[in-house]
Amino acid sequence: MVDDVIEYSLKEEVECKDIVYEQFVQDVADFSSQYGSDMSISYTAYNITGKPSKYPDYGDFPQTFVMRTYGNWWNEAPSRREEFMPQNYSKIISHDFIDVTFEEAVYPFRIMVYETYHPGSVVRIWAHYRKDLKEVNKEDRWEMLWEGEPQIARHARLFSPDIKHINFPTRLLRIEFDHTKLDYYTELDAVLLVGLKIPVLCSDSYNNEEGLEKLHLLASPSKSVCSLTKEIMRLQMHNIPPQVNIEETLTNFLAEDYKQLLKELEDTGAFLTGALEEIDRSNSGLFAKLPDETVLNIFSYLDLASLCQCAKVNRHFHMLATDSLLYTEINLKPYWHRVNDKMLKSLSNRCQHLAKLDLSWCGSYGQITTQQFLDFLDHSGKLLTHLRLDCCRFINDFCLSKISQVCKNIKELTLRNCSNLTNVGFEVLATLNGFERLDFYRTSIESDPLVRVLKASPKLKHINLGSCKCVSSMDEVAQALGQYNPELVTADFWKTYSLTPVGVRALSNCNKLEEIDFGWCLGVSVPGDCLNALAIGCPRLRKLFMAALRGILDRDLEPFVKHCPRLRQVDLLGVRSITADICLRFLNMCEDLRLLDVSFCDRIQDADVVEWRKQFPKVSIKRSFQYDCGAQCYLPNHH
Repeated sequence: MVDDVIEYSLKEEVECKDIVYEQFVQDVADFSSQYGSDMSISYTAYNITGKPSKYPDYGDFPQTFVMRTYGNWWNEAPSRREEFMPQNYSKIISHDFIDVTFEEAVYPFRIMVYETYHPGSVVRIWAHYRKDLKEVNKEDRWEMLWEGEPQIARHARLFSPDIKHINFPTRLLRIEFDHTKLDYYTELDAVLLVGLKIPVLCSDSYNNEEGLEKLHLLASPSKSVCSLTKEIMRLQMHNIPPQVNIEETLTNFLAEDYKQLLKELEDTGAFLTGALEEIDRSNSGLFAKLPDETVLNIFSYLDLASLCQCAKVNRHFHMLATDSLLYTEINLKPYWHRVNDKMLKSLSNRCQHLAKLDLSWCGSYGQITTQQFLDFLDHSGKLLTHLRLDCCRFINDFCLSKISQVCKNIKELTLRNCSNLTNVGFEVLATLNGFERLDFYRTSIESDPLVRVLKASPKLKHINLGSCKCVSSMDEVAQALGQYNPELVTADFWKTYSLTPVGVRALSNCNKLEEIDFGWCLGVSVPGDCLNALAIGCPRLRKLFMAALRGILDRDLEPFVKHCPRLRQVDLLGVRSITADICLRFLNMCEDLRLLDVSFCDRIQDADVVEWRKQFPKVSIKRSFQYDCGAQCYLPNHH
């Protein structure tokens, strides 16, 4: 948006390329989750666009962008997912992301994230390069600008880490988040991108102490913009010594070192392309004395990148490191920024026994084509039992059709945020009968195909239907679950507004149910006796989320205290009519209770929460709030 592009000139007359651009987010290109729904703007990703509306206020505001998880609670819930090939993850593991675009492509030297509630979950910032905005090019790539561990802060902050300077302009950033250290939901108000039309070090206006100091004053109120660059210039490291013959040095480099450099780059790129040349066939050392089975066992602990490096050592290592037994489970999510058609094609040669594949977050902006994915399934998908495709934009109806034809043994299929699917694709899933886990979060699945899939899946244990806005009658879906899915363990109905007490009562037939999320299912706000039936029918419940069901009273929750002694997580956010009495009953009677959220429960006093935290130290009692700079005090949402 033009109004959000602020141009500063450091000289009265200066070329456009030396102008400093300050831009707020113009649009959201993609994201992995949001607390809000697509039928409202509250707590949605859209709120990160434009200028900040709440900063520097600190508190819980619906005008901000909020994601769906915090802490380790979701990893400890019955619906948690087992990671494939966990050794692929680095020390810092991302759980969510958002891609944001800006009006002008610039060389960034400062990025500012406006965090207004429980800051600290930003762990990576990426910049995207696209040579041609109109079509995909092999030179398109992502480059990481910053990485750091999650932090904890108890106040609104303007997060502006020192970022890497890059040699290309960008108008697309990805921000990754790790929520595990957070005490509650984080909230973001805006993102500011500050940059130039040319690389910072190439600008005559800024390639000196005075210019960098001006950039510092323009871009950051608290810290230096280019501290590393300033230090380089202070030490005169940027000046080429006069005794160096530049022409001769470049000639020697091109004649002697350039080809070797290219070869080394190709060898390193083998991880991506699989183009493993006959590199070095030297002896395997002491490894040659070990049985191949032992070496394979050692290699099974390596991450995918290390396996590809081992494959380049010699012929022996290449044979072992590309053995298909090492590729029965592949997790490409940590490598989302590198995965493309070429890599997928090269991997398929090693995946004759592939059973589990996680492609989540991969292939955005044309890096993986639908046709290449279809070819991969034809070549390597026959034994697949687990397939995760969260946020994969290349997935369409043809892909679901191919999965139904090839992957006859599939048990798990996750399609979170796959927005290019229609009923035509979902219908064919009903031809498969082995599903144990399905995730349709924010897809366009409708009632009829969903019910048919459930009827065909008697072994189903886990289903996520959060924010499925196209399901016209969630009651019919719940009734199908109660009738055809007796093995059901977890069900997520987050913000599915067509669920009513009729559907809740039907779920009481699922007596193995351990987790249920009715958050923001406003049709259940006046429950009648359906919650009593659910509590009696599902005594194994361990997680009960009922956020914003404002009509619920103490008597509606009493059956859970009586019949569900294993409860560990209870979310009553915004259940306005309940009193301290029922909360105290949960705390006293449910010995396994570890999480209780009573945020915005109007009849519960802050003093009650303070006392409960002292009396029940093993329970994390949440109490969110809205607080502005003019307020005098507030109750922190932590012990």
